[in-house]
Amino acid sequence: MSSPGFWLPGGPWPVAALLALAVALLALAAYGDLRRELGRLARALDEARNGDVLTRFHSRAPGLRALAAGFNQILRRLHDLEAQRRRDEQRRRQLLAALSHDLRTPLTAVLGYLEAVAGGHLDPVTEQQYLATAYRKGRELRETLDRIFQWARLDLEVADLPSPRINLAERLRQVLIEFYPAFHQQGVALQPELPEEAWVRCHPDLVDRVARNLVDNALRHARGITCLTVTLRPAGRTWELVVADDGEPVAGDVLANLFVPFQRRPGSPGTGLGLAISRQLARAWGGDLRACPQRPRGLAFIVTWPRSEPAAASRAAQAAATRMEGRPGEGAEPR
Repeated sequence: MSSPGFWLPGGPWPVAALLALAVALLALAAYGDLRRELGRLARALDEARNGDVLTRFHSRAPGLRALAAGFNQILRRLHDLEAQRRRDEQRRRQLLAALSHDLRTPLTAVLGYLEAVAGGHLDPVTEQQYLATAYRKGRELRETLDRIFQWARLDLEVADLPSPRINLAERLRQVLIEFYPAFHQQGVALQPELPEEAWVRCHPDLVDRVARNLVDNALRHARGITCLTVTLRPAGRTWELVVADDGEPVAGDVLANLFVPFQRRPGSPGTGLGLAISRQLARAWGGDLRACPQRPRGLAFIVTWPRSEPAAASRAAQAAATRMEGRPGEGAEPR
């Protein structure tokens, strides 16, 4: 018996032959589609290699969908890296411009006054005034350099410091005492609101640097300030230090750049590094530093510390000391 088949011009064709022909035609079609898709992918690769990281490749071919997704993911990552590189380059240029200004301005003033004195044509009173001004500008230059070195060495310094358990409230009281003469001289009222105890794990030097920076920032930069409130309060698992002034409102663009290195309000003294250093220190101990405008006027800086209660042995010793204070004995009077 002959094999079943279809009658086509030229004679009967077996079914197997028709199926083989159909598969061959489909394979040729698929091969043609694949070649076209691979050609599109090659063009996209050329565009990416020439710097166009926004190009994308999409394909409906089942075998190429995963490849297209991976290709696009790589290009998105390259785009993000390129954008970050440009931002870093812009910040580097701004940093160099700020450094040049902050160093050249006082140095030029110092050299100018000293050159006038060295000329020998000044009367004694003017000469003393020029020397005093040169000395003041020299101190400003040294302060700028100190802040720059602090910023450059910040990560190394913080990494080497231990984190003992300390009473934050007591440490803040000691810092505020240092500023009493400055508050009196500027006619600014200080209103501290500190508890007896507030335990945290942090190196005392870091507490001092952040607290001094915030108080000094208010006294030097808050315009129209008459009162400064320093409050330490519990907030869940953290302690919050709020340093709030009643000065003039701060513009939105200034507020947005408060923690950007070398950025400061026009006409304000300093290097623009104090707040940036303070925020980095706060984050180093697991806290943070942010700024919030006050209503109707003023600005508040809020620092957070993770809370750390005193050890059980320490609490027991304190309780024993308290009980002993109430007992009559040598050197103590009965109560």
